Amino acid sequence: MRKMFSRQLVEARHEMLSIYEAVDLTMHDAVRAFVTDDKKLAAKAQTKTLQIDARCANLEAVCYNLIATQGPVASDFRLLQTIINIEFNLQRMCDKVRRIARAAKHKVSSDIELPVELVEIIEQEASYVYRIMGTCISVLVCNDLTVMRGLLIQDDSVHELYEEFFRAYNRMATMELADDKTYDDLRRAIMVSRYLDRIASISIDATSALSFLLTGQRLSVADIADIDDDELEAMRVPSGEGVILKPVSDARYVAQLPADEISEELRSLIERSKLDEDVSEDEE
Repeated sequence: MRKMFSRQLVEARHEMLSIYEAVDLTMHDAVRAFVTDDKKLAAKAQTKTLQIDARCANLEAVCYNLIATQGPVASDFRLLQTIINIEFNLQRMCDKVRRIARAAKHKVSSDIELPVELVEIIEQEASYVYRIMGTCISVLVCNDLTVMRGLLIQDDSVHELYEEFFRAYNRMATMELADDKTYDDLRRAIMVSRYLDRIASISIDATSALSFLLTGQRLSVADIADIDDDELEAMRVPSGEGVILKPVSDARYVAQLPADEISEELRSLIERSKLDEDVSEDEE
């Protein structure tokens, strides 16, 4: 029974990482649909978000079932709490991605032609959000809290672009526009920028939950930024029998992420995991 429980914990962790990857890739599709006026891609992204929601609900049910039936203690319980916390935030992020996909569909259906400046800012803002999510996933796979320190600076960059977008909108809003519908279209575009800003913040909040698993303390990214490497390492608590942290194995579940958006360490782990798979296939 204990071996089965350990395997279920590993599977739950892998599913969490796989869902995180799915949210990231679906956001790429939703933003691309908005920028390129691709209604078909927007509809595809929207459908994917519904599938992700179902996976999140199932993962949550699995975790609560394990808590109820297995009576996990210490690190096993911390892992389940961490997965539930991250899964909850993944649902929040998925909702924002779905709203971006809807905005993309509306943009095409209503034949909205947004000013190039606004579209370019959204595209640039999205590129920063991709890097934040890549960093967050890198932290979760590598179990390296020190990587989280750069997230605050990255988040500031996203928020600055959101504010720049708003300033650009205000300049255009003071101009004489065709009608009220044009104003409404611009407001919808502003919401896309806001959704991206929120996705970045939620992703960072989700990742900070890893501190509870590794240290037993609930530390924010700001807290971790004030703690040096040696102190962080000293704060780590031993993992229980069920908490099997194998970064090379975990990396397989996020292997589809763009290489330029994740940490160098995660890129290396993904390459190693691919080599291990090749070796296993040869042995078979």
